[in-house]
Amino acid sequence: MTHAVCALIVTGQVDAPRAESLGLRARLTYADLTVFPIDHYFSGYWAAVRGNRAQLDLPPGILTGSVTFPGDAVLIDLVREVTHQERPRFAVIQTDYFGGMGGQWAAAFDGEVRVTPDGATINRALEMLGVRATATEDAFDVVGLGTFRHNPDHLDAYVALCDELGV
Repeated sequence: MTHAVCALIVTGQVDAPRAESLGLRARLTYADLTVFPIDHYFSGYWAAVRGNRAQLDLPPGILTGSVTFPGDAVLIDLVREVTHQERPRFAVIQTDYFGGMGGQWAAAFDGEVRVTPDGATINRALEMLGVRATATEDAFDVVGLGTFRHNPDHLDAYVALCDELGV
């Protein structure tokens, strides 16, 4: 069974109309977390449109393990806009599994500062955002990420938008 998702996970209150205007459509909510599907085309588009070529402080191996992990620092700007916080807490996560084989990558941030160690799992990133495992579920399942198996089709539009911009 396939599990291939990429998402921006944001803590705190979210300005839903502003998020929608930026192409961020909530897929899951849990407590004070909102999960927005994204991909590297989404972040690449916004980086190009806004002229922000900075990169997130990612662990050294994350981009070699996943060449499609969204590492554009423009994601911080977008999270600031939808939370109205100068130093928002958020994570970028990605899974790519098929038949039990594959990998996952994650990085959690407090503003621009990465708070997860190199090689952090999605569970670790979620824990840094305040999610606690239960006796029967890890943080991944507590949030409901196990039910979110593929990114939605609306993200396909960013492939063409990136092509138009030469990104």
